[in-house]
Amino acid sequence: MSLQSSAGRYGQLKLSFVKEGERTVMARSYFRVPLQVMKPRHHKSGCTCIYLLSPTGGVVQGDNYQIDVDLSKDAYVLLTTQAATKIYGMPTSGAKQQMHIHVGESAMFEYLPDSMILFRDANFNQKLSVFLEDGAKVVLQEIIMPGRLARGEVLAFSSYRNLLEVSDRNGLLLCDSFYIEPKTQLYLTDLGVLDNYPCWGSWYLIGDLEIDTPKWELLCDVANPLLNQPEKSIGGLSRLHRNGITIRMLAHNTQSIQSAFQTIWNWIKTEHFGLDLIDLRKY
Repeated sequence: MSLQSSAGRYGQLKLSFVKEGERTVMARSYFRVPLQVMKPRHHKSGCTCIYLLSPTGGVVQGDNYQIDVDLSKDAYVLLTTQAATKIYGMPTSGAKQQMHIHVGESAMFEYLPDSMILFRDANFNQKLSVFLEDGAKVVLQEIIMPGRLARGEVLAFSSYRNLLEVSDRNGLLLCDSFYIEPKTQLYLTDLGVLDNYPCWGSWYLIGDLEIDTPKWELLCDVANPLLNQPEKSIGGLSRLHRNGITIRMLAHNTQSIQSAFQTIWNWIKTEHFGLDLIDLRKY
C-alpha cells in the first residue's frame, strides 16, 4: 500500500497596500485556504497589522504555499502569525512555501512570524525573496523549535531548508541559505554549531538605515545582555556589508529568542527611528 498522502493543498495569499492619508490600507486581498488572514488592525503609528491564520492547524505533506505582498510608496505594514506554525510529519514527501515581497519607496515592512515547530519526520522547504525600493526598510525574523521539546522530540525532523534573498536597485543585500538534515549531519549538537541549545533564531533589519559608530556601540551594549544569558542562551549581532543588521541566537526555548528580538527591535524603533511601539495582542 502506498504511503503517499493526498492531503496536501495549494494555498495562495496575495496582499497589496497603499498609503491613504495618515494610515496604510489594504488595497487588495486574495487568499486560498489553507492560507488566510484576519481583518486588518490599524495602529496609531499608521501601521497596518495583518495576522496570518492556519485554519487547517498546520503544514502537512504535499502542501504548497505561495505568498505575494506588495507595499506602495510610504506604506507601513506588519505581518505576523496568530500562533506558532506547526510543520507535521511527512513520511514520503515534503511541503514548501515561496514568499515574494516588494517594499515600495520609503515604505516599511515587518514580517515577524511566531516560531516554527518541526515535528518528527517534517520535511519543509521555503524561500523568501524581498526587493526594496529607494528608502525602503524590511524587518524579518525566523525562530525554530526542532520538535516537541516537552516530549523529548529534538532534531527528529527529516529536513529543513530556508533561502532568504534581499535586493535593491544596487544589487544583492543579503543571501542567507540554510539547510539542516539531522539524520546525516551528526555534528549539529557540537560546539560551534547548536552547542546543545535546541532552538535557534535569526533576525534582520535591512534597507535605508545609517547607524554611526556611537549608536552601533550603544546598540551592542543593549543587545548583548539580552542575547547572552549564562547557560540559557548565546548570540550575537553584526552589520552587513551595506544597509543591514543581522542577529543570530541559540537558546533552550523559543520564548527567550522571541523576547530578545522584540526588545532589541523596540529599542531600535524608539531610539533610532522614533516610531511608536506596537502591541500585537496575542496573549
